[in-house]
Amino acid sequence: MFHIGYLNLASHTAMLDMCKANPSLSNTLSPVMAGSSRRIARGILKGWLDGGLLPLPFAHVLARWQKGLTALVCIKDTGSALLTPGSNPVTDMRQLSGKRVLFSCIGSMEYLLAHRLFKECGLELTLENHEEACTTALHAEPMAFDLIPEALRLNPGGEIGAAVVEEPALTTLLDTQTASQLMHCHQLWPEYTAAVLVMRCKGESQYQKRINRLAEELLASSAKASSGAPTFHLPCKADFLATGEYLDSQQLAPLIASLL
Repeated sequence: MFHIGYLNLASHTAMLDMCKANPSLSNTLSPVMAGSSRRIARGILKGWLDGGLLPLPFAHVLARWQKGLTALVCIKDTGSALLTPGSNPVTDMRQLSGKRVLFSCIGSMEYLLAHRLFKECGLELTLENHEEACTTALHAEPMAFDLIPEALRLNPGGEIGAAVVEEPALTTLLDTQTASQLMHCHQLWPEYTAAVLVMRCKGESQYQKRINRLAEELLASSAKASSGAPTFHLPCKADFLATGEYLDSQQLAPLIASLL
């Protein structure tokens, strides 16, 4: 039985739905709810997890310490986008200066892509208190993904400038003109993927065969999934566990520190 760490995110719970519908998977995987990507990464590093669903940045950082790490499959597009409150789209990024930006996971791929986007527009995305940050800064704030849509709707005092929202809430907010799309994650990075299933690999050939069978079963189950559901794919050809060209040292530093 493989103990796999996951978060309470729509992209992650897709794996749980597959396990419930497939006896072969339910007899192979034992999902373990974790509070953060950092905890999943540390669990793999320390050995109490066999693997876990991680954002690409954490998978890349973890590979620096854990020998024999392999990216088994990735969860492709789940419809994540960066939204701004209200029906009128933001035409100038500087309108977001001093605002709060909500993310379901600090350190996620969406977080780092937004970090790069704002940086290119002359804005700083910071974890510091937004009242103490400079006028060109945006305050990154973690919030449970299922609470973000309601926070965008209410937006007391207009303090929330933007948020990353997943489907199905994404379509609902856009259709009701409660929010406007600033940037879809695929526009920020074509190889965007919601999460990667990272596994520890041992030297035994039998263990490797089990890993390979797991990948085949996940891909086969994903192919039978209902329309619109997140799908599993083999990782992209680029070796993102070894390169991480989409990251700069400023973005990597806090992730590295969190695993020490």
